[in-house]
Amino acid sequence: MCVVLHYCRSSTTSAQSDVYETVEEFGRTYHGFKQGKYVMPNDEKERDRLDLQHALWVLTLDGALSSVTFPVPPRRVLDIATGTGLWCLEYAEQNPTATVLGTDLSPIQPTFVPVNCSFEIADAEDEWNYSDKFDFIHGRALLSCFVDPREIIWKAYEALEPGGYLELQDGLFPFQFLDPQPPPEHPLRVFLENALQASHISGRPWDNAQHYARWMTELGFQDVVEKRYNWPCGPWAKGEKMKTLGVYFQEDLKHAVDPICLKLFVKVLGWSEERTKEFLETLKPELGKRKVHLFETVLFIQGRKPLSA
Repeated sequence: MCVVLHYCRSSTTSAQSDVYETVEEFGRTYHGFKQGKYVMPNDEKERDRLDLQHALWVLTLDGALSSVTFPVPPRRVLDIATGTGLWCLEYAEQNPTATVLGTDLSPIQPTFVPVNCSFEIADAEDEWNYSDKFDFIHGRALLSCFVDPREIIWKAYEALEPGGYLELQDGLFPFQFLDPQPPPEHPLRVFLENALQASHISGRPWDNAQHYARWMTELGFQDVVEKRYNWPCGPWAKGEKMKTLGVYFQEDLKHAVDPICLKLFVKVLGWSEERTKEFLETLKPELGKRKVHLFETVLFIQGRKPLSA
């Protein structure tokens, strides 16, 4: 059974129309609520990219939505920074006894949803005021989202029932190369180094995922497990699954680099728009070239809130 969704505002959202408005920049549209906090657009092109990226994450786990093996099926589930909401929709369909809530800055989720699924416009960096605690909190592809992920991990800990699980799925940045590495002036290396620098200047560092497991342990989670997988960029890796992952990731990056460069290189590093567009013309042909073995390591980190907490 499905219902037509009417968006809820959390207690953290504005009552003003900026929740639903968009801002146009560089020919793309961006969220109006908490304008400028998130670097990527929210238009149809970006929604298509996010849906493709969802397929990447699911294929990595051979069709599973989570790496957690639950002793008891979760009843209340929260997905932070849900994007287009595909993870929530599929989790709700596969787990009809669970109530699934997805939150995001942008109202870009479908309005026709399973009866046990809902979405809320909210900023995860604001105070969490959920009336009931959750059994499972999930967050995916968060590397560009937060000033301090430790605050999000702590909020998740506080919002979980004792024995509840937090799972973070994210990628290591900057991406890596198999030997031999391209020279420092290669467009891919220029992109990675400048994107990382700009993320630090903007106050939302993109290289935090490497610390998630340690931070979860330090903040009280037990049984913390980190699993690592690799996504090749392009079909150069061996094996049908790896080639498919490579094609998906290549397409994902091809559509991500334009907004990343225009927002970070122009707005943060001070490049001219003309210089940035010229750089993109040299960068995009390099994505997936068989002689350059670019890959991203992605992490699935889970932890359990102690039963005694």
